[in-house]
Amino acid sequence: MGKLKTEILIVLLIMSFGLKIRAQDVSFSQFYSNPLYLNPAFAGSLDVGRAAVQYRNQWSSFSKAFNTYSLAFDFPVKKLQGGLGFFILNDSQAANSLQSIQVNAVYSVFVKLSENYRLQGAIQAGFHQNSLRTDKLIFPDNLDPFYGNHGISREIEFLADPNFSFFDFSTGVLLYNQKIFGGLVVHHLAEPRQSFYPGASDADVLHRKYTAHFGARLPVFLYGHHRKKFDISPQLVMQYQRGFGQMNYGFFATQSGLTAGAWFRQNFGLRYDAVILLAGFAKNRWQINYTYDIAVSGLWGNVGGTSEISLVFLLRQIEKARHLPFYNTYEDDSGFQ
Repeated sequence: MGKLKTEILIVLLIMSFGLKIRAQDVSFSQFYSNPLYLNPAFAGSLDVGRAAVQYRNQWSSFSKAFNTYSLAFDFPVKKLQGGLGFFILNDSQAANSLQSIQVNAVYSVFVKLSENYRLQGAIQAGFHQNSLRTDKLIFPDNLDPFYGNHGISREIEFLADPNFSFFDFSTGVLLYNQKIFGGLVVHHLAEPRQSFYPGASDADVLHRKYTAHFGARLPVFLYGHHRKKFDISPQLVMQYQRGFGQMNYGFFATQSGLTAGAWFRQNFGLRYDAVILLAGFAKNRWQINYTYDIAVSGLWGNVGGTSEISLVFLLRQIEKARHLPFYNTYEDDSGFQ
């Protein structure tokens, strides 16, 4: 019965968060490890090619409750005075009962506002497909109350297309210098409809998501030393989507290639959801990070933790004159750039 209860609970979560389309988009704890997903204006911002792979396993107490994979690639295009980017995201819920795949392309342009500040803007176009495995769902009318046998539910007759697809568009801007950066993003500009049932109502609209994010990378000098000892990076991400508000805030510190940090995640009503712990390592053209989310809300003790791991590669070394606040680099002879 324990396994059956778990499966029923997962299905209820899917019915609440998936079919009604009132939930938030997938939210990564390492929001800057796949920067294109956070803000398309990051495309080409490093002035070198970048590839990023990310995996998130949410609520480990449930077997395959929420698993998300992403693969991203972006690079600068000097002739366009900007950059191009592409990323794929695969979000699987309730042991693949509901699977969402999206493929996105990004085009960005930049304007040099001054010797120190640069403004970058982007547009994003994507193709989304939601696939529903009806054979894995349990409805009230197809579950025998005495023997637990599964029959055929009448609900299946009303599913017009278990593989529903649509196009989606987003835009964002990014302002940064050598120490600080910030951006504004609007996802789902056209608010596309997504529903497995015919005659979709306004409740089935993928509502716009608004994001504001800020961050910095600040050198810390101790005891009058001219050479910095480590970097500290405070960060803040605020998101709002159809009545759902979320804030992630915290910082991480980096020394000799090692990174450690912590964030809080909460809603706008100051109700805490999770504490996020991070550990990572950066070395020249690559970096790896791991985060673990500890639930502190009413779900604490029931859902388990959330693990997320990311790996980022650069196709070539960043120029030493470029001190970018949103990517850590490390050199043995001089500490962090």
